[in-house]
Amino acid sequence: MAVDYNKIGSILKTAREVKKIDLREVSDVLCLRKSLVEAIEAGNLKMLPHEVYVRSYIKRYAAFLNLSDQILPELIEEKEEDAPEKMSESKPQQKFAIKLPKFSFLHLPRKAFVYPAIALILVGFYVIDRMNRDYVPETVSKIETTVGFSSQSQVNPDSSITAEQQTVPSINEGKKLMITCKERAWISVVIDDNEKKEFMLNAQEMIILHAKERFDLLIGNAGGVTLILNGKDIDFTGKSGEVKRIKLS
Repeated sequence: MAVDYNKIGSILKTAREVKKIDLREVSDVLCLRKSLVEAIEAGNLKMLPHEVYVRSYIKRYAAFLNLSDQILPELIEEKEEDAPEKMSESKPQQKFAIKLPKFSFLHLPRKAFVYPAIALILVGFYVIDRMNRDYVPETVSKIETTVGFSSQSQVNPDSSITAEQQTVPSINEGKKLMITCKERAWISVVIDDNEKKEFMLNAQEMIILHAKERFDLLIGNAGGVTLILNGKDIDFTGKSGEVKRIKLS
């Protein structure tokens, strides 16, 4: 049931006239325009602001005229009567309201985190193990290939001796000449008056030659080489840059 503002305004107006209070005095006390006071007494809501403010004006006006006991029940009664209507109107809307539970990881048990973590660790170990197994055969094959090559060729990768220089004669008897360079040197050698070879050696390089009877050497830097024949040092001296010939047998 709506508030009867016409009735309330009539009560306030009658009390004011009985007490012979002018509208201007009411306007000054309530700090309201005279037109608003007249609208309250006439119950003209169109000339008034929102109903919330109107209620406040009426309470202040009733207190000024000592009519609070008579006016306030009218306003309170309206609230009590309107409350059931508002509740009845809102009930159908509550039927469609769905309350969803609040989800939080903090409410999950520890098992919900432990088991997935263990599963991920096991999968990681499995993948690593499979990768290691796939690479083992390749590694072994590389090692076998390297060992086989070394056993067949007997080549030292750190040595600067060429394949031609490492050729070993089929016979074990004869002459063995070791030439070691202290400086860069050019060497020409004739083996057994038949086979001729030439070399350009850098410092710290060495060659080994084999012959049945003799070597005929022409050395471009006599001061930069050392000769060893069958394990014995050869007395061979010269100056740096000197070209010198020597025959060994």
